[in-house]
Amino acid sequence: MKVIIDAGNRSYFSLEDLRRYKSLFINLAKRDFSVRYKQAVAGIIWALIKPLVNVLVFGYISTKISGAADTSLHFVTVASAMLLWQLFSNVFNDVSQSIVGNSNLFSKVYFPKIIVPLSTLLVCLVDFFISLLILIVLFIITGQTLHWQSLLAPVFVLLTVINGFGIGLYFATINVKYRDVKFIVPVILQFGMYLTPVIFSTKFYLDRMPEWLHWLFCLNPMVGAIEGFKYSLFGAEAIYNPVYFALSIAVSFLFLFIGIRYFYRYEQSFVDYI
Repeated sequence: MKVIIDAGNRSYFSLEDLRRYKSLFINLAKRDFSVRYKQAVAGIIWALIKPLVNVLVFGYISTKISGAADTSLHFVTVASAMLLWQLFSNVFNDVSQSIVGNSNLFSKVYFPKIIVPLSTLLVCLVDFFISLLILIVLFIITGQTLHWQSLLAPVFVLLTVINGFGIGLYFATINVKYRDVKFIVPVILQFGMYLTPVIFSTKFYLDRMPEWLHWLFCLNPMVGAIEGFKYSLFGAEAIYNPVYFALSIAVSFLFLFIGIRYFYRYEQSFVDYI
């Protein structure tokens, strides 16, 4: 007798599985993209509207509160951080809901379940690249120029995806059993934005915090991603603190490892709860 699936075996991440099921991966991504914008009057323009509103509102508030000398540079800096945070939010939220949202697929045929949350990344990246038009226009309007550090920008975009995917995968696993997650994630994202250097810089936060709390603030994985992205685009200031910067990036990969490990530990039991 040939065993197709052994419930007693623990699965593990395999690039070979992703290669074998790449057509399913692509089709799921296409479906998610069409569902998001199907019958929307403005269509894909909605990928610009939300980040544009956030950039205008929070950019204005930050400029007024911080009292920055160069308001145009400060506004564009906040815009870049806001777009990166929007990417993280979309990845985190979509990945955390991906398993429950595709529960009808799991009882029909076997496939590596990791493909479902991975396919959501493509839609989030498409939204992000569309929203980058806002940043390009702001660069042109304010007369900003790119530096050699701009070559590093994709690294921090990737780091942001890693953050959203790792944390989202952990919550996606919890969400299978406890459906409260869909209510918790928006709250985490809302408060998380104010604890991350999106509206204000990391220096702004650290200057107002006791020194013994600095390391705790930098355990936020998005601190390193956003500050690195700002540095790559503007290059005016050195990274606030190399040790804290490295700490934040290390936490990013730690969360990715935990998310993947936790997902594969419990994926065999998904069908029991779904």
